[in-house]
Amino acid sequence: MKIVDVRAREILDSRGNPTVSCSLILDDGTYVDASVPSGASVGAHEALELRDGGQRFAGKGVQKAIDIIHTIITPVLMGRMINAPQMDQELALLDPSPQKSTLGANATLAVSMALYKAHASMLGVELYSFIAHTLELDEIAMPVPLVNMINGARHAHNNLSIQEYLVIPYGALSFTQSVEQAFDITQALKKLLKKKNKELSIGDEGGFACAFTGNSEPFDYLVQAIENAGYGEHEFALGIDVAASEFYNASAQNYKLADKLVSSEEMVSFFKELVDQYPLIYIEDGLDQDDWHGWRLLKKELGEKTRIVGDDLLTTSYDRVQRALTEDAINGVILKPNQIGTVTECLRVAQLCKKHNLVTVASHRSGETCDTFIADLALGIDAHYIKCGGLSRGERVAKYNRFLQIESMR
Repeated sequence: MKIVDVRAREILDSRGNPTVSCSLILDDGTYVDASVPSGASVGAHEALELRDGGQRFAGKGVQKAIDIIHTIITPVLMGRMINAPQMDQELALLDPSPQKSTLGANATLAVSMALYKAHASMLGVELYSFIAHTLELDEIAMPVPLVNMINGARHAHNNLSIQEYLVIPYGALSFTQSVEQAFDITQALKKLLKKKNKELSIGDEGGFACAFTGNSEPFDYLVQAIENAGYGEHEFALGIDVAASEFYNASAQNYKLADKLVSSEEMVSFFKELVDQYPLIYIEDGLDQDDWHGWRLLKKELGEKTRIVGDDLLTTSYDRVQRALTEDAINGVILKPNQIGTVTECLRVAQLCKKHNLVTVASHRSGETCDTFIADLALGIDAHYIKCGGLSRGERVAKYNRFLQIESMR
């Protein structure tokens, strides 16, 4: 099938901000749609998200990215047979800048995602199957969901420094069962928060966004909710996305954790106390994106029993993952296609992770759409974990529902 038209448009993400959507129209009359997400806590090393500036949409419009798709990218694709990996490489050559600063990663990724969907459609296979075939993976398994229960920091605007508190249903026998168990805990947590007269507002990623007395208190609520739902520590564990770059002062080289200024060493001590006190097995972005000393220390102290996962540190960059391996700073990697700008570049990082036996986590963003591409990507790369958010908000639930659909059909 050949591409006969490319139509990009400005749509709204889950925060009501503009983002890019792209349709590829093929010569048999079929078409595919893809839309890109947007993060709130954005790593300094991420690919550039091109915005218009000015007054319209408070400067967040994406018409420049739309124009780039129509005037620069489309002429390269028109009239050609679909070949997603090859065309992705050509997209990367159109903008060889390290952070896609010429075309914008939101422009390139919208087209890249659409190409992969179109190629899978042309072959008559599911998107996740095509991704797995591209990586030459013979066996893939459903990932374990990291279910967002409590939102903090920039995802909630409450008094928590830590951005996400997660429950991990590692004892579930299927994805369907993990969703059922996460539902039970969500409802138990809701009752517990209501009993304690806490707000039941929902944050950007579908978790509860109420205030707490400190960064440790949410763990007590989660442990109690798990118990109230009838589960034990052999069935569930806890995780956090700290997003420490958001409260790091680079010039002073310290972190503002709650009301205290602490060093890298003190941050690591804080995490050690949490791991000793709670069933905490997953720590994402525990240190700043350029605090390599802190990352090495964290991996040394807790790497044997905890997933030490880089997000802002790595930004789905092959070179930065290579450096983290050299520095012995991580044992896990977050994969977000919009951090790098094309699906193929993300798959290259996934291959590197598999080669070095790193824990892989495919992840949504805080500003999402109802596009379920990340679910197929997670399965297609055989990721260990998937982050979709909480069991609320349509853009989060859409990803869970895609996994449920896939599981019921396999």
